[in-house]
Amino acid sequence: MANALIPAKTAIQTFRDAGYKNTASAVAELIDNSIEAKAKDIQIITFEEAVFQGARTTYRINELAVYDDGGGMPPSVLEICLQFGNGTRLSSRSGIGRFGIGLPNASVSQAKRIDVYSWQNNECYHTYLDVDEVSNGDLDEVNPVTRKELPQEWKQTIEGGVQESGTLIVWSKCDRLDMARSRTLFTTLSKDLCRIYRHFLDDDNSYGKKVKIRLVEASKEMLLGNMEKKITPLQANDPLYLMTPNNIPEFETKKTNMLHGNIVSFPVRYNEDGDTANVEIRFSIALPETQTLGGGSLLGQHYRRNTGISFMRAAREIDFGTFGYFNSQDERERWWGCEIRFEPKLDELFGVTNNKQAVRGVHYIDEKEFKKEHADDWEDMLKDDLKLLLRMQLSKYFYQNHKEMWNIIKGRGAGKRGDSAKERAASDKSTRIANQELEGLKTPTRSAEIGQKKSGDEKVVEWRDRLLESDSSLLTDEAAAVAKEKVDLIIEKDFSAWPGSQFFSIEIIGGTCVLVINRKHPFFSDLYEPIMDADDDKYIEALDLVLMAYARMEDELYSRNDELDEIRDIWGRHLKTFLLKLKDEA
Repeated sequence: MANALIPAKTAIQTFRDAGYKNTASAVAELIDNSIEAKAKDIQIITFEEAVFQGARTTYRINELAVYDDGGGMPPSVLEICLQFGNGTRLSSRSGIGRFGIGLPNASVSQAKRIDVYSWQNNECYHTYLDVDEVSNGDLDEVNPVTRKELPQEWKQTIEGGVQESGTLIVWSKCDRLDMARSRTLFTTLSKDLCRIYRHFLDDDNSYGKKVKIRLVEASKEMLLGNMEKKITPLQANDPLYLMTPNNIPEFETKKTNMLHGNIVSFPVRYNEDGDTANVEIRFSIALPETQTLGGGSLLGQHYRRNTGISFMRAAREIDFGTFGYFNSQDERERWWGCEIRFEPKLDELFGVTNNKQAVRGVHYIDEKEFKKEHADDWEDMLKDDLKLLLRMQLSKYFYQNHKEMWNIIKGRGAGKRGDSAKERAASDKSTRIANQELEGLKTPTRSAEIGQKKSGDEKVVEWRDRLLESDSSLLTDEAAAVAKEKVDLIIEKDFSAWPGSQFFSIEIIGGTCVLVINRKHPFFSDLYEPIMDADDDKYIEALDLVLMAYARMEDELYSRNDELDEIRDIWGRHLKTFLLKLKDEA
């Protein structure tokens, strides 16, 4: 007698350990099947039981089920639905499913018994898989499909009643769930599922048709009428922040980002015959008023959890992360989003894993470095290596758009602003201290001398124009209102960018001495920004006061302005050289 290619009793444990990183990723496989079955209502149901530990009673999940009102499975499909490596969509390249391992692999990764009920025209059939039976050598073939009514307890539990067709998958003997209690498990499930299925949860049906997905907490007390079910509908978690409705606290019906640039769309060749499929890349950037709220706000914290690039396959997120494209440690990276959409035909190029949890081999590649390293044959390499060509294209489009968005994000300036002109013009602590200490001093200054020659209206216009130049989010009337709050300042701080060696300059706006810090100098990127991003503001405040003290010194010694300008230039040149050397040796 020939030996089995895959001995069931030993292989089943291997299948249990195969690659599902958490309960959410396993549940997602079942949701994929429901969406493929054209379900409109999907419910993830937990059933808790009491566990007695001495005098203490706790509750833990006894069963977890996924119900849908889709088309249901006929007995011929039900016969193979729990067979590993088999399925009805193995050659499909048009939808979410394809790999033939989702239902059995995902299920045994979380539970020891799986019961599947499926019905069409109210005629229900059942099959099951029990890990213990397989491990004990009692079973090496799929169980038969039998006619069986849906158990009454599940009929009672399913919210809204059972439809004439659908499927219910029940996990019992749940020994590998992330959490033992429904509430804590649902909290972790929501974090992943709301983002993975966001295009099925929003009101836009152009990419993913809307489906109702709900979390339902049930118990025996509920069946007895002593407790109500707890129902939590999932809301879209969109890292592009363009969807409504969404799950952002206080912004559930609002878009807090705007689309950046045009949608990037390009064909990708995926075989030697020259066949192509499209890839689309969308970028978004936070609205100015969104970024103004700052990283410490509830909205800013929501953005922090969504810092990354999202890879979407057939409207379903496959993977999310940095992939070497940017530095996620910089807080400001949270203020943009990127979504890369591709068709299932490109699965091999994107390295989609068979459990649809990841893309592989699509990390960022530096085009200049690559061409430098392969100066003689890079063109031939790109012709022969389709995956390398895809990486090069993704990296190029990301680099171009990220650079544009990054300049906008940085250019919006430091600090927080409110909505009113007074709030927008409010000085930070260091600027307030400097102005308080300088008030009343009689020392002649260049700024005072120049300011005396201008009318109040002229000063407001100068400030208005400067504000419009540095902050594109301001309207002209808003800028004028802010300018009126600025004109009486003795000294102020601002940011700009210019080439050259000076890491700051001194300007007179209206009658105010303005310290302008150069964002293009290593001083800003290597010292000022890191201090500004630190948790404790006292360090950036102290540095600001050091620089403003120097600016005031120049303002008082204005008769030697040419010498001071040269000093600033020489100082900045040496500082740039020293900082670049420091970076090289880091």
